Amino acid sequence: MPDTATAPRPVRVTTQHNDNRRTGANLQERALRPETVGPRSFGKLFSRAVDGQIYAQPLYLPQVPLPGAGQRNVVYVATMHNSVYAFDADDPAAAAPLWHVSLGPSAPLPDPEIGPTGYRDIAVEVGVISTPVIDVERHVLYVLAFTKDQQGHHHTLHALDLSTGQETAGGPVRLAATVPGTGDGSVGGRIAFTSKRQLQRAALTLAGGRVYAAFASYGDRSPYHGWVFAFDAATLAPTAVHVTTPGTGLGGIWQAGQGLAVDDAGFLYLITGNGGFRADGSELGDSIVKLTPDLTVADWFSPFNNAALNAADADLGSAGPLLLPGTGLLLGGGKEGKFYLLDTAAMGHFQDGSDSQIVQSFFVVPPDRASHHIHAGAVYWDFPGGPWVYVWPENAFLRAYRFTGGLLQTTPASTSTTTDPTGVPGGAPGMPGGMLSVSADGGDAGSGLLWASHPYRENANQAVVEGVLRVYRAADLTQELWNSKLNPARDDVGSFAKFVPPTVAGGKVYLATFSKALHVYGLLAPE
Repeated sequence: MPDTATAPRPVRVTTQHNDNRRTGANLQERALRPETVGPRSFGKLFSRAVDGQIYAQPLYLPQVPLPGAGQRNVVYVATMHNSVYAFDADDPAAAAPLWHVSLGPSAPLPDPEIGPTGYRDIAVEVGVISTPVIDVERHVLYVLAFTKDQQGHHHTLHALDLSTGQETAGGPVRLAATVPGTGDGSVGGRIAFTSKRQLQRAALTLAGGRVYAAFASYGDRSPYHGWVFAFDAATLAPTAVHVTTPGTGLGGIWQAGQGLAVDDAGFLYLITGNGGFRADGSELGDSIVKLTPDLTVADWFSPFNNAALNAADADLGSAGPLLLPGTGLLLGGGKEGKFYLLDTAAMGHFQDGSDSQIVQSFFVVPPDRASHHIHAGAVYWDFPGGPWVYVWPENAFLRAYRFTGGLLQTTPASTSTTTDPTGVPGGAPGMPGGMLSVSADGGDAGSGLLWASHPYRENANQAVVEGVLRVYRAADLTQELWNSKLNPARDDVGSFAKFVPPTVAGGKVYLATFSKALHVYGLLAPE
């Protein structure tokens, strides 16, 4: 029988970064602790081969009933070859998938219709790019696929039964929409959604009985806009659509793969990239936007230097929003390397000359000759001495900021000392910095672990490069406990999965790669 003192409690990871606040925290982890994660006790247990690169964060659900096989803990993986796999999450010998479905032909790259000339942000093919989302009550996995056939390029929303992979809820549904607008690509005062120009990178979001999908672009090739679609979760019928720049252009929602955030009242929050902006809020490029569930604008904020950000390709929306638990505050940040802390009840709109109307703003790394873009988003853990917000900008050390008195202390509470073998501080030379997750047994300060996936030696901006997985004591980032390069013969990552955080669940860590493999790390058998 398992040792009840260390056996992990059942936990679900049904959405990107664990919850709709996007905290990135699993607070039900008891097996993985600082004293159990080390070079001799922790490592790669097994890998699962898949048919393409993995851009989506793996999702995890315990005790899924399977036809003829009882209940299993299952990890769900979607690939750029438009495949979805359900694997046994625990058994090293169960190499075959529990089920595997194809969602149609992917779009091979290069493609003259995808991105500008020389487009290299994505390699090989485009298929499932965003992280799917699980609806436990309906027993459904929602996945959005990108396909190419003789009729052109398409986005299609699928609802797959969690036990079998079979289509359900009236799916699949092909996306199509037109909205009033005079902006880029408009015809006769209408803007049509054009799949070949729209990248669906942000994770799908499930809230209030609806599934939300947000769109940006392939390498800023115009015409494109930031779009958000809403679908009825029970039927996949489209219910609403929103465009961020109806009278101008761009304003994509990519967030380096982060999903939209959702507060307790059902409002949605997103951050846009470069694009048209007007101070009356009618055009919202480089802005943090609050939407009602039916996708009307409820509030917004844009920095005083919006025009400078747009001119420098310094997307505010290179990271997604984090809603701080127990507060009405939102934290965001982007390529400028600056944090913005907003009151969601009064977000501040636009103020010429300064951002003094908002709660707080500051640089996470003082400006210098290097870039310190923030990608994907910060993560959060509350423990004695906290709460702390963790972020790993590119070309910088991993750091944590203490949240107290309604503000973030601008001096880091803890900073890593990790140095990559190339000698670049922080272990993440170049883009995109570290993709983070937290695991802990509630608020037990002695249990917390900070997990980070990042490039090992090279810039991953427009290249497939080697990756590394690291883990730190979350209450003291100077203590790196383990990394996948200590025993590369056993633990090596292979190719880094850009923008994909580790998934920690049930005493294991599930890591996506661009090496056509899912790696599973955990506690090793005693030597």
